[in-house]
Amino acid sequence: MSNERKDYLKDVKEKLLARKMEIEEILITLSQEKEDNEVRDLGDQALSAITEAINSSYQNTESEEYNNILKALRAIEEGTYGVCIECGQPISEKRLKYYPNASRCLACQEIFEGSPM
Repeated sequence: MSNERKDYLKDVKEKLLARKMEIEEILITLSQEKEDNEVRDLGDQALSAITEAINSSYQNTESEEYNNILKALRAIEEGTYGVCIECGQPISEKRLKYYPNASRCLACQEIFEGSPM
């Protein structure tokens, strides 16, 4: 493996680890907010239900990103980072730059998401 590739993977790993820590803090905060949620009257109940639904959705999104980061970190360790899990082709550097935990190339991701033809 070239020094350039090693440096690139080191940078990616640092970014992924930093984002992982951010998400862990967010998830802890959301969990604490859920525990601290005290309902007093019907208005509070309605607001509480809306807030809980929003927080739950946000928590699910963050959890999904967290799991993708863990997969990307594992791929770095295994030497498979940057390779599409569907077609086995390299994922473009541009895609990885903006979405470092991508596990599929753009074409396979569009198929996976069921994009219209």
